[in-house]
Amino acid sequence: MRCMYMEDELAVITKQLGREPENFAGVRAYCPFDYPAVVLTAPYSKENGVFPTLYWLSCPYLVKSVARLEDEGLIRELTELLKRDTNLQKELMKAHQKYALLRFSYLDESEKELLSDKSPAILRVLREAGVGGIMDKQGIKCLHTHLADYLVNKQNPIGSLVWQKTAWPSECSICMTGSD
Repeated sequence: MRCMYMEDELAVITKQLGREPENFAGVRAYCPFDYPAVVLTAPYSKENGVFPTLYWLSCPYLVKSVARLEDEGLIRELTELLKRDTNLQKELMKAHQKYALLRFSYLDESEKELLSDKSPAILRVLREAGVGGIMDKQGIKCLHTHLADYLVNKQNPIGSLVWQKTAWPSECSICMTGSD
């Protein structure tokens, strides 16, 4: 996978995450203040191995907001809604399928061949797993990954519901100052 990003973006993302991002391959969404908000991670690298999460939410404001929503029980609430709403189930399945196809498309032929020979089970996960690497597509694993997918592709129904409960702040200096 060819990685494209600016060095200053990598520095900001490292500051946002508190560590260097694993399998970093670029920025896919920015906040209104022009800082990285969602990063693309390569599904495989020789240095770090497999990474099934294609999009990683890096915006500290959104990470904190979504963590609060998870703490308040939003995963459980959305899981219950998903059980009752067949339209939501269908839309989420489409998002999982698109995510898996995109992730698999970022593997080059040599990586596919290597994984096919050495670890067919991992290749299967990269080919079939949904948003955030989830194999059980009837459940919800992490709201951060759904929101990141939504911010990039605008088609993830769980990410859309999370976005309705949070949004960009009118002012933010976290990435500039390191504190909220």
